[in-house]
Amino acid sequence: MLSVLEERFPHVIKRLDRVWGDPHAFDEMFSDLLLDKRGDRTGWPLDAWAELNFLQSVHHLAYGVAKQRPFQPDPFDPSWIR
Repeated sequence: MLSVLEERFPHVIKRLDRVWGDPHAFDEMFSDLLLDKRGDRTGWPLDAWAELNFLQSVHHLAYGVAKQRPFQPDPFDPSWIR
């Protein structure tokens, strides 16, 4: 059984895999996933958002948090969920 990200967003899994284990690179890439730089994204589906948050928590527990973290939006802000 595939996860939500594996099934619907395999490109995100590839991006996560490339930076897994590097707290600074992971946080930069994770922020890029959350922030709309193109102006045409509507946010993550709730199930994908939950999985992204879970993976971020696992990564932080396993590898720590970058010393200088990029901006992180409020996970309870409904504008990030579609």
